[in-house]
Amino acid sequence: MSSAHAFTFVSHSSKDKAFVEDLAGLFDAAGLDLWVDVEDIADGATWAKSIQQGVEDCQTMIVVWSANARASEWVERETLLALRLNKPVFIAQIDDTPLPIYLINRQATDFRQRQAQATQRLIRAVQKAIDGAGDAGRKQPVLKPNEHNFFKYIAQMPEGDENSRIARELFAFAETYANAITFSGRSEPAFHAHLWVGPGGVVVFSVRAYRRQPAVEIPLQYWMSFPPYDEQKEREAVLKALNALLPDGEAFELDRADRRPNLPLVRALSTDKNLKAFERIMREVIARLNDGA
Repeated sequence: MSSAHAFTFVSHSSKDKAFVEDLAGLFDAAGLDLWVDVEDIADGATWAKSIQQGVEDCQTMIVVWSANARASEWVERETLLALRLNKPVFIAQIDDTPLPIYLINRQATDFRQRQAQATQRLIRAVQKAIDGAGDAGRKQPVLKPNEHNFFKYIAQMPEGDENSRIARELFAFAETYANAITFSGRSEPAFHAHLWVGPGGVVVFSVRAYRRQPAVEIPLQYWMSFPPYDEQKEREAVLKALNALLPDGEAFELDRADRRPNLPLVRALSTDKNLKAFERIMREVIARLNDGA
């Protein structure tokens, strides 16, 4: 398509082709053009270059969000490029898959029910953005994980309210007892509690927003260079203390003392008793790491 022609790029998984074809027909009836990769790439054209050109030239983008889209590397690439270019980006959510961290602060149009109404809302929003020459998408940089969007991200996952509550408690604990907190990850965001001991410091624990079950990760393998946890028995003692927080039948084997065991937030830390017990374990770890430095 010509860059002078107003069109909307559709970022989607090919597995959601049926939905996209229906959407394209409805947009066409409303006088709006959608750029859909398979249909709009000329024979013999270089795929990646044509995709990039499509994103660069579009006035707006629609991300068809689903489990298929989350598994698609191309959907992530296309969307991040559009965000970097300050394109207005809209979301058509077609299943219960949580939004990625870089889209979490954007309003999604819910196509899971009442699709006719959802389509009209999306058409109106896209038309308004095109009429406004893209102002709706300006000054909206790609989001990096931070304390403001991490908890919003984790809250949309299964048992989200409880996972978010526990994660906030652990964040508050880290603010008090750790030396620094950093955030990382886009597809599976996390925050990490750092202690400045030894060369480069060490991560004491991380809270990771795993898709199936958010968890707190204890990187025992990283403690192996720091006394007293350079001794196997000391790491095993921590592991045994953590085992007391897990449901019956889920205790870690002792060989996990050289790895990075994960405690599911809800199953291990949902009670006030277990959360306080975990914090006591971490306070002791932090104190002993500082003493050994």
